[in-house]
Amino acid sequence: MVDDVLKKYPNDVKVVIKNFPLSFHKQAMKAARYVLAAKNQGKYYDLYKKVMENYRQLKTNEDLPLQLAGELGLDVEQLKQDANNPAIQSQIDIEVNELKNSGVPRMSVPKFLINGKEPQGRSLAAFSEVIEAELKKKK
Repeated sequence: MVDDVLKKYPNDVKVVIKNFPLSFHKQAMKAARYVLAAKNQGKYYDLYKKVMENYRQLKTNEDLPLQLAGELGLDVEQLKQDANNPAIQSQIDIEVNELKNSGVPRMSVPKFLINGKEPQGRSLAAFSEVIEAELKKKK
């Protein structure tokens, strides 16, 4: 759906992805590190999308991001090394704290915010309603 929003509002919407791996999902932190590490090979968003599309499988296969990275043509050994860089964990910690301190209720993921407002639903129409209201404020 994010791609649909970007197609509808190519000049008005910027997507910023923040990490918030939930502690009760054992695989989430590892997956977040792999996805962030994919940036070093120019495949951050590609791996992010693949992991999110297959998140149910992640619960039973914590190495799924490595398999998906291989399918995307990434150097998996380099990805493993990059994922262990302390800067990656630091970035995740910063992003987790940003969301915790944001005042946003109901910590769930994925969480979509439009200028700090959460759409009431996960449809293009729900997102468009908030986007249109925000765009009107700019005029």
